[in-house]
Amino acid sequence: MTQLPPFRSIEAFVVAARRRSLTAAADELGLSLPALSRRIGVLEAHIGSPLLVRLPRGVEPTALGAAYAADLAPAVTALHRASDTARAAARGHPDRQTVRISLIPTLAVTWLLPRMAAFHAANPAIAIDLDGSAACVDLAAGDADLAIRLGQGRWRGTDARPLMALDLQPVCSPAWLADHPAGLNEPRDLFRTVLLGPGHRPEFWPEWARAQGLDTDALPPVRTFDSLQMLYEAAAQGLGVAIGIDRLVQPWITAGRLVRPIAGTVVSSRAFHLVMPAGAAARAPVGVVSDWLQAEARRGDRAARLAVS
Repeated sequence: MTQLPPFRSIEAFVVAARRRSLTAAADELGLSLPALSRRIGVLEAHIGSPLLVRLPRGVEPTALGAAYAADLAPAVTALHRASDTARAAARGHPDRQTVRISLIPTLAVTWLLPRMAAFHAANPAIAIDLDGSAACVDLAAGDADLAIRLGQGRWRGTDARPLMALDLQPVCSPAWLADHPAGLNEPRDLFRTVLLGPGHRPEFWPEWARAQGLDTDALPPVRTFDSLQMLYEAAAQGLGVAIGIDRLVQPWITAGRLVRPIAGTVVSSRAFHLVMPAGAAARAPVGVVSDWLQAEARRGDRAARLAVS
């Protein structure tokens, strides 16, 4: 039997062929551009022929790639739907209603999971199922009931509500500071350090630097990581100075594995938004979960302000 190529390579190619853009495909799948390119490269090596032509702006499928994508796209959709149906059947219970939330894994681990036991105790008839992915799920098709997404609030055909602002601040390990006696006393000291950042959000370091009055062209190259968890672990291991998202990096700060070497935060132009199909908030149990998420975010804002004051 012929060995099939990896599904994630197939999915990366199908999305890139549909979007006609590697950048848009990477955003949709929650990948860095290098990671997306590697996945497509694996598929092209498996097939033995280029499938996409790189253009000055975007990409275009080759003749073979267009035919291949047309055959693959329905299969990819069917696999996702079949898996969703099986999961729903496996967890189904006549007396419980399930709300599926799509969000990035780091936000799930550091912010949402610690709050879920209290929600379930107060709402025993509602189950929450988490889909830890940065991919832009199709809410209209029922791939999820709610999504928490990072952006500027523009998701076509959805009801997107601001949930949490992003406070950006450099973080590093205490050991890193000990190994650099000159330390970080002011923002421009970052020009002589190793910077770490999320590959899917390269704009965070320049955004922070601009707000500090720094020349972004003078920033050193940024070593990137595919997930925020890997990013903060890399910083905790002393590999450099990372750009921290205040809410998500807090567990590393609390544990003493990371510190904030420079005072002051910068509020990003992007924020976490609660995204749902239009009108979904009026329907139970989605409305119950939506209201709870927004209340928890407001409670977190109040706690953060008290901590600062």
